[in-house]
Amino acid sequence: MIKFVVYGKIIIDNIRLLDGRIARNVLGGGGPQGAFGARLWDASVGFLSRSGTDMPTEPGDMLHSLGLDLSGWMQYPDLPTLRGGLAYDERQQLVPAHIAGLDSVTRVELLEHWHTLLSRPIPLPSAYRSPRAIHLITEYHDEPMVHDALALHAKGAVFSLEPIIDYKGWTNREEILSLLPQVDLVTPDWPSASGIAGSDDPKQVMQHWAKLGARAVAVRHSQHGSYVWDGDHDEYWHVPAVPAPVIDPTGAGNSYGGGWCVGWTHTQNARVAGCYGTTSASFLVRQVGMPPMSAALQQEAHALFEQTLPKIKRLL
Repeated sequence: MIKFVVYGKIIIDNIRLLDGRIARNVLGGGGPQGAFGARLWDASVGFLSRSGTDMPTEPGDMLHSLGLDLSGWMQYPDLPTLRGGLAYDERQQLVPAHIAGLDSVTRVELLEHWHTLLSRPIPLPSAYRSPRAIHLITEYHDEPMVHDALALHAKGAVFSLEPIIDYKGWTNREEILSLLPQVDLVTPDWPSASGIAGSDDPKQVMQHWAKLGARAVAVRHSQHGSYVWDGDHDEYWHVPAVPAPVIDPTGAGNSYGGGWCVGWTHTQNARVAGCYGTTSASFLVRQVGMPPMSAALQQEAHALFEQTLPKIKRLL
């Protein structure tokens, strides 16, 4: 049986890197990155996602190199694989991709394609039906995979959520917040977390999110690191980002979420789980895409974990 299940989108991205170069046909969408972050710490990770059968060769090879169980990856010959464009400013914040001329489809077309893909159910493979944890990267509180996750949670699985919240228009804010009392772990990004809390002070943000219902919270704040809390210990911690040259920040937060889920499930401790997450994220920023999974990579991850854990500080 698969111990950890990760669900998220597959998008083939064109990315304007921080140095101005354009990287094309990069495996993205958040789902593969979240699965990578989990797989770094455990050999038993299954991936749930959807795409067309038109996946370009290089991104497809990268997905196969991650050492995941891919029996939950559904591919449809009549639907296109999602494509998009990403660009960043000097603060590593996303800017509209059309500014850099990177859009291969319009946002409306991307949403239409995604909604069509979303309408295709993903039957849970038999090996995925009794996991220790399921980690969802989603903007929808009521999509079929959320209901599957809740059913697995009722059977004892940890339910970990990385919510994609519309922090500019808040179109799904209340729906996502209504889901939080039903999940164990939640890991929002900083713009969403601080916006909902109405504060730029990390401890105030964490105190607000600690009351929203999840058992443990990790707020991802890009190069500033992350802030974590769990109800069992009721302590707030700042987890620094692992020092690394930043080539491409794409997917680092998703990788953090996968590592955070495995770390929490293994240790039941937010401080330690945050160290899993920040270590996972560090492998994404230092290159375009993801490195193939290997024993050497996992050994490096454990070394970075040991170096980072003593640097975690209580949030005052």
